[in-house]
Amino acid sequence: MKVKTAEDLKEHPEADLVVNYIIDRWKKGLYSLVLVGGLPGTGKSSTCIRLAELTQMKLTGENNFKVDNVLDSFLDLIKFVKNAKPDKVCTGVVEEVSVLFPGRRAMSSENVDVAKLLDTARKKKVILFANAPIYPSIDSHMRALGNVYIQTIKIYKKAELVFSKCYKIQTNPATGKTYTHNFKRGVKDVNRMYTLKPSKETWEDYEGKKDKFLDELYSKAEARAMRKQEKDNKLLKSQQHPDISPRDMQICIRKSIGEKEADIAKDVNLTRERVNQIYHQINKNNPDFLRNSPKVSKKHNPEPNKVN
Repeated sequence: MKVKTAEDLKEHPEADLVVNYIIDRWKKGLYSLVLVGGLPGTGKSSTCIRLAELTQMKLTGENNFKVDNVLDSFLDLIKFVKNAKPDKVCTGVVEEVSVLFPGRRAMSSENVDVAKLLDTARKKKVILFANAPIYPSIDSHMRALGNVYIQTIKIYKKAELVFSKCYKIQTNPATGKTYTHNFKRGVKDVNRMYTLKPSKETWEDYEGKKDKFLDELYSKAEARAMRKQEKDNKLLKSQQHPDISPRDMQICIRKSIGEKEADIAKDVNLTRERVNQIYHQINKNNPDFLRNSPKVSKKHNPEPNKVN
């Protein structure tokens, strides 16, 4: 039966099947990795944080989850696992795991290290919730070590809840392929769940952390842009030419050292075709300009092949 209203979802306790499954694993001395996928704006982060809160409350009787355990770097993840104590309930949320450990870089050092980290996480009994927009983009080894997959579908803003689909993950150790299975409520297959909005304090702290991250990201990008501009200015000053304007000189040098026409065109407010035209015109009318440039002379004047 298709879910039509938020009230239809609230027929059963909030995410009870998933939370109880995680708790059963924890009591058996096992760690849990819950992978949450879904398009932007469907409530991935909210679901992860809320599940962490529910798990904490069910195991300890109170919500001890703090925004400090929202991890957005590999170093934060290592620190979290390293400091985790098996006799304590340690829940963490890994943000944008497909960016930190993408499937297309399966053999990168970070992906290999996180595989080792998760392989040894059992004795720590950590509970990790990791989100990504597209599930297959997550490193395949990390997917194989997952225990639950949740796909966020929709946010019901008025009811302040997220509707999701949920499945147990089973990995075939012989092939490495992963399979999903529905949860059971009695004899009935269940693959739907809902989570409410995280506690007000935690969510405000999370939003504040995101704002701080954006501020830091902007500052870094601004600093990089200023360093690049200073470098370009020095290069232009050293390569002054009476027949070439500073703008055209910048275009020519940047294109010669391999920058994309689209990026150059955007910076100087011209079309890609005009950028290409200026470059070839300078090469034709002033062939010595690029050959004498210390930045591009090697590219335009490669050493001849030596003959023994």
